[in-house]
Amino acid sequence: MLANDEGRILLVEHDQATLHAHVSQLSQAGFTVTEVPEASKALLHLKKGQFDVLISDVQLADANNLDFLRRVRQLSPHLQFVLMLETADNGFAVEAAELGGLQSLIKPIKPEILKKAATLAVRLNRKRVNPAAVGFPSVHRGGSASFTATEAKNKFGRLLEKAILGDVVVITRHDVQKAVLISIEEFDALSNAPEARINTLSGEFDALLARMQQPAARRGMQAGFRASPEQLGRAAVKAAQKRG
Repeated sequence: MLANDEGRILLVEHDQATLHAHVSQLSQAGFTVTEVPEASKALLHLKKGQFDVLISDVQLADANNLDFLRRVRQLSPHLQFVLMLETADNGFAVEAAELGGLQSLIKPIKPEILKKAATLAVRLNRKRVNPAAVGFPSVHRGGSASFTATEAKNKFGRLLEKAILGDVVVITRHDVQKAVLISIEEFDALSNAPEARINTLSGEFDALLARMQQPAARRGMQAGFRASPEQLGRAAVKAAQKRG
């Protein structure tokens, strides 16, 4: 359970009964919830305060769905948002994901699913900056799943949901792996890793180059260039014996 100051949710829902039910469920889970029935009021709250996640119905009378999300993104570039749909709409879910939408949930939404989505959104908002690491760090905490290209085309919403929740989704064609779908958290970690790795390798190279400039190292290299094949062979055997 989150403390009251650790999960700040802006909840937008036009249906009053659903709005009150979700406010009660999220408040009991420890979130601080600000509730509004309209997109215009939600935008006013975003201008005035800071939130971890926007959970919004997409059937809002005073706004176009995607235009509303674009305004949200302009006002709060790092805000996580979860959408609530009346029916499954993979096309809209993809467009929302392109704007940074975390999840699209189909009504009626079970309380435990709503709480899980809110918890994930808050956690991701609080972990936007990944620590630098050498190599390619593993932030993956889910499982893995494989789908054919046809399945990926017909069930993209399901694949997207699995990737968001931490699974690595492998897409195959004729039993050959062709693509991998990962969460933005995993992508950020992989994107940051090469730079850290390059910096580490650059430091190691500079240190090695400095050692090679020392007089003893130079004499060793000169001796190696002048040595016969038999001498190089005996030196290699001797070095292997030392390591063994």
